[in-house]
Amino acid sequence: MKTILLTFALFWSVNSVAHSLMPPIDIGKIDKAKVGSLNSQTFISENNFVFRPIEHPFNMQMYFSEYNEWHLLEEDLLHWSGAMGIDPRVVLTTLAITSGWNPKSNPSDPELSRYKLDIKQITNYLSQVFYQSINQSLSDDQAISFALSSSLKSSALWPQWVSFYKEWFGEPSSDQSRTKSAQPEMQWPWRAGYNWVPNGPHSHTGSGFPLSSIDVSYDWPRWGGQTYSVTAAHEGYVSIFSRCQLRVTHPDGWATNYYHMDGIDIQHGAWVSKNDRIGTYASQKNIALCQGGSSTGPHLHFSVLFNGRFQSLQNLSLGPYQVDVGRYSYDNNCRYTWMTDKRSNNKRCFWSRIDNPL
Repeated sequence: MKTILLTFALFWSVNSVAHSLMPPIDIGKIDKAKVGSLNSQTFISENNFVFRPIEHPFNMQMYFSEYNEWHLLEEDLLHWSGAMGIDPRVVLTTLAITSGWNPKSNPSDPELSRYKLDIKQITNYLSQVFYQSINQSLSDDQAISFALSSSLKSSALWPQWVSFYKEWFGEPSSDQSRTKSAQPEMQWPWRAGYNWVPNGPHSHTGSGFPLSSIDVSYDWPRWGGQTYSVTAAHEGYVSIFSRCQLRVTHPDGWATNYYHMDGIDIQHGAWVSKNDRIGTYASQKNIALCQGGSSTGPHLHFSVLFNGRFQSLQNLSLGPYQVDVGRYSYDNNCRYTWMTDKRSNNKRCFWSRIDNPL
């Protein structure tokens, strides 16, 4: 019997390490002497650097209605902006400086393919450098400055970056960051009354910090296996980023991302209540990874944000379970990462089946 239980535990542990959306970036290898720094008066604040789709909605038609060909970039742009948490306006301005993107040109198929890949790389780079810098105790403004200046390779390009941004998008909004409120009541992102298996906390990219995300699945099947309904973890407004990703934003600024989706059956801009069905998690790899990335099998990649910024799950609660995130992404040592069932004060390990009570 002990052998069977050990085999079962190893199965969950090995198969639940689900994916890395993008390869990790080591900011220690960035040559800070060559990067320089931007002006101390930061042009882009955190409120405009991170993606807040309800407060700062974006679509290509809003800014580039004369150049309709560029709508072919929109899903890639919104998908990676949502997954990495970087505002699309920041991404497009950086794309123009680093890759020569020009909204007034007529794109060829090779250009579109190249720009789609560049968008994926830019959002990953900006996101990882920003969050790693924050983790190394830089201020928000310093982290944004470092991410942008290092992506441009030279701070001498910053005035051109600002000029492009103003030309296309106007002055950045001046709204203030709101004070962080208490976490709203959240359940797990599957139907109340059912038991699923979560794996260990990890970053939104699969490596690095903050440990904002958890992958969940009913039974961690192989590709092509049965998958099940995903539900809203809390009430809020829906932002659909792509065929396989959406966000629900609570009015107080808290939000949750749902990635590797299929059959999204809620409309963009709709209001959902906690436990409302929003789709299923994808059974087929090409659907789950509609814009790329890697994954070992069907699951939902679920992340928590506040005011557009990914939040550590440390001490946050999903249903009756309070999370201790552990030491690093996918930490599978239950001495360091676990859930506390607040109904009984019992400790539960990740990679074990838990309930989502009614």
